[in-house]
Amino acid sequence: MNWNQILLALHLIFIATGLGLSFSNFINTRLSLEKTGDMAKGLGLQRLAVARIGDGVIAGIWITGLALWSLLGVASPNGWFHAKLAFVVLLTLAHILARRTGGVMLREGKPELMARLSLFIGAGWLSAVIAVVLAVLAFET
Repeated sequence: MNWNQILLALHLIFIATGLGLSFSNFINTRLSLEKTGDMAKGLGLQRLAVARIGDGVIAGIWITGLALWSLLGVASPNGWFHAKLAFVVLLTLAHILARRTGGVMLREGKPELMARLSLFIGAGWLSAVIAVVLAVLAFET
């Protein structure tokens, strides 16, 4: 096993963790639409914890991805690779918008933003799934 393989494994672990966290948060927001009181508060605290972990996961995806790109290089990136990068940017944007919306909900007590939060979290998860599929197509041997 060489350092490139270790870096690739770490990159894949970050991606898998991010997929799981975003799917979990999406389910959480769907459940939260129906809950009030202590149940809603508990789900909100869980979302906040997952979102904070997600910040590190997104950073890990970017850092390991850029490191792999610089170490292994892509001689001539194909269209699949460019599309993958676009979906990674979309994933990052959806995460930022979800964090911002969640922050407004928490600070200003606006539960009516839950549907928007769910949309951003779902968009992040779907972007990550599409980015993984496009990565497989981009690096097809």
